[in-house]
Amino acid sequence: MAGYQGRRPSLYALTEEMRRIAVPVLIVAGDEEEPCLEACLLMKRCIPAAGLAILPRSGHAINLEEPELFNRLLGDFLQQVEAGRWAPRDPRAAPASIWGPNGKP
Repeated sequence: MAGYQGRRPSLYALTEEMRRIAVPVLIVAGDEEEPCLEACLLMKRCIPAAGLAILPRSGHAINLEEPELFNRLLGDFLQQVEAGRWAPRDPRAAPASIWGPNGKP
């Protein structure tokens, strides 16, 4: 895995591509997965219809560590998407002043 990860582009180089993702996205992370938390926040900021769930005392294999909670989160997400209630976030929810002068992370 390490050899593959070294050859792929950094997520930070893909922010423009992430901004063009037009489908609902649910990002799920464990709070003990510290190396990935910044990347999760970046994806949440860039993907217009992304939601972020951070589960306490969980690591990278959340679906195995907390299967009931993971399945409930995923089920709720899918229900909201199917019902048309998972829209892109209102841009006013994260004003440019939070991200920086150019309005980007």
